[in-house]
Amino acid sequence: MLRHLHFFLGLLGLVFSTSACMEVGPPVDFSSGTPGLKDTTYMESTPENRQNRVVLLEEFTGVRCVNCPRAHTTISALQSLYPGRVAAVGIHTGFYSVPYAGQAEDLTLPEGNNIETLLGSAQGYPSGSVNRRQFSGESGVIISDQKWSNYVSVEKDLSPSANVGLSRSWLEGGATVQVDCRVRLNDSSSSPLYLTVYLVENNITGFQLNPSPIGLDSAYVHKHVARKLLTPYNGVALQAPSWLVGRVFERSFALDWLPSWRREQCEIIAAVHRGGNSGEVLQTAKLAID
Repeated sequence: MLRHLHFFLGLLGLVFSTSACMEVGPPVDFSSGTPGLKDTTYMESTPENRQNRVVLLEEFTGVRCVNCPRAHTTISALQSLYPGRVAAVGIHTGFYSVPYAGQAEDLTLPEGNNIETLLGSAQGYPSGSVNRRQFSGESGVIISDQKWSNYVSVEKDLSPSANVGLSRSWLEGGATVQVDCRVRLNDSSSSPLYLTVYLVENNITGFQLNPSPIGLDSAYVHKHVARKLLTPYNGVALQAPSWLVGRVFERSFALDWLPSWRREQCEIIAAVHRGGNSGEVLQTAKLAID
């Protein structure tokens, strides 16, 4: 009888200790087994200062878009006005991105049409989204370039709901670059979160249609051109039991490097954003490749 009582008390203690456990110790690993690539989440109790907000500006553009140089100028002005606070991605897509005869490089992003449809489709070019937000009074997420400045000035001062960190390392003698992303939640979220990662390249000389009297310029300098997506066009899901303050995600991506991409002109841009009906960006980070 006494032996049974000891067994019962021990079993009861085990049940209570298990139910009281919090997620500590080893992180939850969702990786598929690819060596060196992380897909991990865990809770972190140590407080972390919020980063300055970095605004994601996704621009829909093309070499045949006669008014797009105006939008390029706006982006350059915003990046000069707010150093390090505006991450621009130039998505060449649609009819306006069809290369000219004799054009050295096709700047079209294959997933460009998918991204534009995901964000609601553009009513005309140049246009784009600011943090993928639909602002009050706007009919959609994608808005005219002439409205970007006002919204960027507001968005940059908001406190980010997440911190995003990036690092990179070269593998296999420089043939592959590994990009490591770390996302930490500053605010709880009730909706799933996603991560979208771009490779962009600056200072690509090529064709661009301009307003008269310039017309077609064969030596135009293109900046922040989206070269490659390291994630699906709608982002990769950040899997977790919950999205509470202190939740950390670590995710790695491997990218086979093309010889035509110039390291010194390339950077990684990563944005953590919501899914579903609201794709709002919580925070963005950028990192030079070289």
